[in-house]
Amino acid sequence: MAMRDAAVEEMAAAPEAEQGKRPGLLRMLGQVLLLDGAGYAAMREERTPLRRGFAALLLVLGLVGLARLIGLGLGLLAAPQLGSLQQILGDFITGLPWYAQQVQADPQFASQFQLGYAAGWDAVRLFLGVPVPLAVASLYLLFAVVTLLNWLIYGLLVHLFARWLGGQARLGQTLGVTALAYAPLLLFSVELVPGAVLPVSLLFAYLLVTKFMAVAAAHGLHGGRALAAVLAPYLLALVILAAAALFGGAYSLDQVPALDQTLQMAPLFGVLTGLR
Repeated sequence: MAMRDAAVEEMAAAPEAEQGKRPGLLRMLGQVLLLDGAGYAAMREERTPLRRGFAALLLVLGLVGLARLIGLGLGLLAAPQLGSLQQILGDFITGLPWYAQQVQADPQFASQFQLGYAAGWDAVRLFLGVPVPLAVASLYLLFAVVTLLNWLIYGLLVHLFARWLGGQARLGQTLGVTALAYAPLLLFSVELVPGAVLPVSLLFAYLLVTKFMAVAAAHGLHGGRALAAVLAPYLLALVILAAAALFGGAYSLDQVPALDQTLQMAPLFGVLTGLR
């Protein structure tokens, strides 16, 4: 009786032991960076792979954001300090009779001048390579939003193509493993060193490899089928953009502001997400 009770307790404790062996997000991301398929396999077997993958991608974006914040601070310390020169020149201009006349003629001139003056100095800082906190923060927020949208859209498309080619994974599993495949974005952390730049072509090649491994692990596809599923969303996007560029003029679609701006911003989105 005692032996049977002990066996029952051991069986009941087994799931808890397995839960204790659940790999952490950092470990899985590290495995992806090392091109180890164990991270994808663990994500595929998660009870909620979509939620877990979303958390992993947020962790990646958070670490990249922290690196850029540190890089911004180091860049500001190493960059020439232009604040005193900006203040001296601003005081000189505002002390001119011309400035007083403009303020008397238009009470809003003072505020407009301050905005333009500050924007002009920000442009000078950008030209000299001095980090501008507002610009850095805006670009990073855009980078994070575009990355999340890219993950959702690409994950949905690659899931449809993979299932069409014989894949077996659920949508949540596909999104979970493809979120892990964005681990190479952590390489942007090198930019915490002032002046360091990550080659986009290298990042793109790295992402293709990790996405290939993710689709193969999730759907059980191999070789050409996994590669076809990975590349199909890119080809579809190129076809849509080419069709819009070719036929847009014929149907005056290029006069639609939203479409025209989208076509102009498409290369920027590719740069921000490392997918060009």
